[in-house]
Amino acid sequence: MRLLERLSVMSAVAAAFALAVPAAAQELKLPEGQLAVHYNRPDGKYDGWGLHVWESSQKKEEVGDEFAMKELSDRPLSGVTWFKPLPQSGKDDFGVYWLLPEKEFGNGRVNYIIHKGDKKEQCNKDMFWLVKDSREAWVNAGDCKLYLSKDEALKARKK
Repeated sequence: MRLLERLSVMSAVAAAFALAVPAAAQELKLPEGQLAVHYNRPDGKYDGWGLHVWESSQKKEEVGDEFAMKELSDRPLSGVTWFKPLPQSGKDDFGVYWLLPEKEFGNGRVNYIIHKGDKKEQCNKDMFWLVKDSREAWVNAGDCKLYLSKDEALKARKK
């Protein structure tokens, strides 16, 4: 009887522990028609970090030139303001990510700032990437660069 009681207790403890340990985050499988910005913080603290994101009005053939003349003013995504950034879409094995509808970036240029209030990532710069180069961008906290592949971003962390 004593053995049976011990096994019952051990089973209960094992079950409780299994429920308390969160499952490992999976790699994001980017849905069709979506773009993604991935963001990693070594401290794992993502509360309050949002994405200010907008479409610029450069001509499609000039989107790579950050100083090209614009026909119109830039347009933030619907519902996005500096004080109400786009909330995180989820968490994956890299960190957190934001999903963006590709159709919102007609000229193929995605402009963004990752910020928490007035604290900005990436050396306080407005950042952008071109959809023709990648449908996803990766950002490491404290790094001024934008990476167009997860492998590049992971390698940059080791430097």
